[in-house]
Amino acid sequence: MIVQVRHVSIYLFSVFVCSISLFCYGFFPLSFSPSTKSTPSDLPGSMDSLRLDPDGYKPRNSRAVLMVIDALRTDFVAQRDNMRFLNELLANGSACQYQLQVHPPTVTMPRIKAITSGAIPSFLDVILNLGSPEMKLDTFLYQMKQKQRRGENVDSLYVNDFYEGDKNITKKMRLEFGNYDWKMMILHFLGLDHIGHVEGPFSDKIPGKLQEMDDVIKEIYGAMIKWNEKYYTKPLLVITGDHGMRDSGGHGGSTYPETHVPLLVVGNSCRKSDELFLQIDLAPTFATLMGVVIPHSSIGSLIDPMFNDVPSVDRVYAAHYNTRRLIEKAQEFYKDNLKEQDFYVQYKEAKLLHAMFLEHRDDLVILDKVLSKYAAISKHLSRLLIKNYIRYDMLSIVIGIALSVMTTILAVLLMIIPHTSEQVEIKPKLFIWMTIAAIALLAKIFLKKYSITESSLLQSTYFNHILLVSLSSLTTIHYSLLAGLLPLLSRTNWLKQTRGLPSYLLLFGSCFHTLSLAASSFIEEEHQTYYYLTNTLFLLLTLTEIRIMNATIAQVDQAAKSSNEVLLEHCRRERDEFCISAVLFFAGHIVLRRFNQTGDKWQHLPDIGDWLGRDGNRVWLSVVLAVGLCYLLVAVARFSGFLTIVLSATSCLLVYYYRLMTGVVGLFGVAPSKTNSCLTIFWINLLEIFFIAFLPKLYRAVLAKPAPKSSQLLASLICIVALLSALLHKPHNVVLLAALFSSSRYLVARIDHIAESKAENALLKCVAHVWLGKLFYFYQGNSNSLATIDLNAGYVGLASFDFTRVGLFLTLNTFNGQILSFLLLVYHNMRGCVSDSVDKTSHVEQSKTLVSQTMLKVLSLVVIGPMTFYVIVVALMRNHIFVWTVFSPKIIYDCFYMGLTGVQIAIVYFTF
Repeated sequence: MIVQVRHVSIYLFSVFVCSISLFCYGFFPLSFSPSTKSTPSDLPGSMDSLRLDPDGYKPRNSRAVLMVIDALRTDFVAQRDNMRFLNELLANGSACQYQLQVHPPTVTMPRIKAITSGAIPSFLDVILNLGSPEMKLDTFLYQMKQKQRRGENVDSLYVNDFYEGDKNITKKMRLEFGNYDWKMMILHFLGLDHIGHVEGPFSDKIPGKLQEMDDVIKEIYGAMIKWNEKYYTKPLLVITGDHGMRDSGGHGGSTYPETHVPLLVVGNSCRKSDELFLQIDLAPTFATLMGVVIPHSSIGSLIDPMFNDVPSVDRVYAAHYNTRRLIEKAQEFYKDNLKEQDFYVQYKEAKLLHAMFLEHRDDLVILDKVLSKYAAISKHLSRLLIKNYIRYDMLSIVIGIALSVMTTILAVLLMIIPHTSEQVEIKPKLFIWMTIAAIALLAKIFLKKYSITESSLLQSTYFNHILLVSLSSLTTIHYSLLAGLLPLLSRTNWLKQTRGLPSYLLLFGSCFHTLSLAASSFIEEEHQTYYYLTNTLFLLLTLTEIRIMNATIAQVDQAAKSSNEVLLEHCRRERDEFCISAVLFFAGHIVLRRFNQTGDKWQHLPDIGDWLGRDGNRVWLSVVLAVGLCYLLVAVARFSGFLTIVLSATSCLLVYYYRLMTGVVGLFGVAPSKTNSCLTIFWINLLEIFFIAFLPKLYRAVLAKPAPKSSQLLASLICIVALLSALLHKPHNVVLLAALFSSSRYLVARIDHIAESKAENALLKCVAHVWLGKLFYFYQGNSNSLATIDLNAGYVGLASFDFTRVGLFLTLNTFNGQILSFLLLVYHNMRGCVSDSVDKTSHVEQSKTLVSQTMLKVLSLVVIGPMTFYVIVVALMRNHIFVWTVFSPKIIYDCFYMGLTGVQIAIVYFTF
């Protein structure tokens, strides 16, 4: 069977997507905890032969308010001028402050799960953070609902809503304060988090928002006093944050400001403590105070200082109850070896002390010992269970990696076969398929029988049978492809196809970047790798161009005659102008590199974007935005006709007007009316730009007229993406868009001059644009940390939350560098295929086939190679301390980029 090389590339990429999906299925379990619910029968009625009284396990607070202030950093509470009332409560002993440690990822939904269930949520919950389904885990909210108690939670996902959502919550709170038909209220205030996302923790809006939260606390405290006087109740107010906020304003990473939040308790006779508690400790503590059973999924410990006014017998009972639960959970991991563990020996001693205390209830020494013993055991067990609850499906991981490695080998072989080879002959054999299927089936039976590993793939389900057949078929096809590719390798030497230093640099740089992924520091500072590689490529291409110019000048000078003096002077002037432009080009990139600090080690340092974001520098920000829009208009004009340029200019003015309307920039004190009409016109302009290029093609298609070879539709798409990106970007980052256009043009011009063949030309352009996209991805301030995602971009022009549009805007803004650089690559290659050929039929098609084939192979390999190596590293380092803070977030980024690459491959396939 004969197949085209381009189809093989698409097949290999598709198989790689499946293999990575299988790896992620094993590496990121969807849930660490079952959906089993606790029941009142779980309360211990005895301890060994000693009878216990569960009646003492009852509500300690008749009415409770849980106030979650999203992104509340610990240092915010210390701002006495902004949270004056709360600090007064802390000073006079009416409130206590504790410190909570948050587990990454520090995003809202996983943290809400941790607070309410006491479990460690799945890392993949970060993907489901927006528009998540109903939570199935057991929580103290569910347990309270079983006793006909209810909670109240009103929030808003609209990131530009700083005040309205919080005001609605406060209004609803006041209405409920007049009723006595509830036992618990949950208030989730999101305004502080929204301000952080848009303007950062040092925004001038932060003090006002903290004062607003302080006023809410004061109002709740006043209501608590009335409840106590009127109903003789004992109310409780608990204030905390779901996560913190990094200095740049985002969250999702593992820095100290993101992973440490305050816990403030108002109303109970709490005891001060400097101990660091875990966020998951809040669920069992809250459940115990409210007199409901602890959620089944909870692996947290009790926050003992919050039980200061609980009778000693009941405190010991609660401590025993939670510790026994954790012992039972540890049984799942240690099985018959449980009683040999040190913590179990300590647990037996704690029970002996517990029994002694029940006999001598006035002995405070025994009380302290038993509480300390239970607390030490439960904390040890919590940390032990956190470590063990990260369950990997090793069979899925191994199969995913094995399939990825096989695919990578074929992708590399496909890359180094002669570029003139357009077809591959494969001969699948039934015998090989049957042999592989039999081996896979026997391996499955062996693994299942001897329980070497636990995996859902070993279960006899319809899906697993299909998966077994599919894996056998893919392995057979891979083997046949290998047999078909090997004979093609002997036809030519691949190194001879890619001569020259630029080609060797791309090869070395790709290999170096792949190997660097084995180190966590290189992952955190990956931008440094691309800064070095891409700028080295720029420099090498520039020096090569100058060398060619000098050789031309020397050749002209050697044969100089009176008639060649003008030509010689022209060559020298052209070289000098190029050198000046090259110096300006590199100087521009030096400035762009300092627009946004990124990475981990130097992310906290001030940058140009921080300076422009200050209120006192709003005039300079306005100038930078205006210059960026003008620069972008000039760049877009190179691709467009007159009418498109007019519409683009109007769109740029509308972008500036929108930023003026939102108060981001200023223009001579002008304050335009706040209306969305400017954005409506903006969307209409983008549609007009699209139809200007699309309607002529549609007209010719309807009339069946031959359409001339043109890249105008693609040029219009580039223009639309660039203008939309200008709307979504932070104002100072608009300059990056035009700089990307200029950098792409600079690369294409240099490569066209130095490439010795069409194959080398296509290869250099493709890899160089992949690097260029990554370069501007980091210039924009992005990194491998989830905290650098600019959520504000997802809500530009929206009045409410819309999952589809928010997701689309976030994708376009975050991966803007890769998207635009790819579109520019396609555009330049399309124009090159037509302009380089004299014969507009056969030569054009031959050139398109070569370019398409090269692009498909390169786009596939630059994703397949590094990611395969990376998942191997991650699998080997799955117990590394940074596995969830450094390695895992990059997998999520890479998987998302892999999806974008799939779209790019589809565009190349249908365009050329």
